[in-house]
Amino acid sequence: MTTAVGAKCRYCGTRDDLVAHHKIPRRLGGLDVLENLEAVCRSCHPRVEREAAAEANLVWQSPVPEGPREPRRPRRLTRPY
Repeated sequence: MTTAVGAKCRYCGTRDDLVAHHKIPRRLGGLDVLENLEAVCRSCHPRVEREAAAEANLVWQSPVPEGPREPRRPRRLTRPY
């Protein structure tokens, strides 16, 4: 990643070996826009990725059904006459 002048890791403050981290992962619809990117060094990136994935899983979990569903009845065709 070409770093901007003065860029540093958001977590440890180093200016060496920076990468772009997506706050909302691309696989969950995160875009490549500045608001969704932050500079993170390669040593902090795995930890930050794990935390972001854990948080995304909490937000994106599908709801658990409350009880057994009733079986669907087959639809009946109505006669047009």
